[in-house]
Amino acid sequence: MSIKTADNEALVRREIQHVWDSEGDLDVIPDLVTDDFVFHNPMLDEPARGPAEYRAIVERFHDAFSGMKHHVEEMHAVDDVVVTRYRTRATNDGELMGNEPTGKEIDVTGIVVDHLRDGKLAKRYVNDDALGLLEQLGIVELPRQPDRSD
Repeated sequence: MSIKTADNEALVRREIQHVWDSEGDLDVIPDLVTDDFVFHNPMLDEPARGPAEYRAIVERFHDAFSGMKHHVEEMHAVDDVVVTRYRTRATNDGELMGNEPTGKEIDVTGIVVDHLRDGKLAKRYVNDDALGLLEQLGIVELPRQPDRSD
């Protein structure tokens, strides 16, 4: 692994711990993302652009979930692209997308693809189990499987 690849992995790990985990420090966001950073997440109507919009998104998730902790299960870097498979655990004790807090604990997995430029995150693509999250919170209910015992 090259030094640059290792640096890129370290930057992504630092961003996950310092921005997304509950005990993090959102003031580091401008140090970790480019001014034209774009955050793509299927739970958002539009991508967040720039450090300020990104911070606002992160704050909404922090307001909705306490004790948020991310565990990196796997990480692979090639040049300026880092792919991370992770697991998030937290408790829903704040409003989420117009839904009242449930007090339920969540355990969600996902994959993030980060594109870096000049030692900062330039683009992030999130693909997480949003349906599983909403199901765990009781916001959506999956159809029952038919009884095939006939």
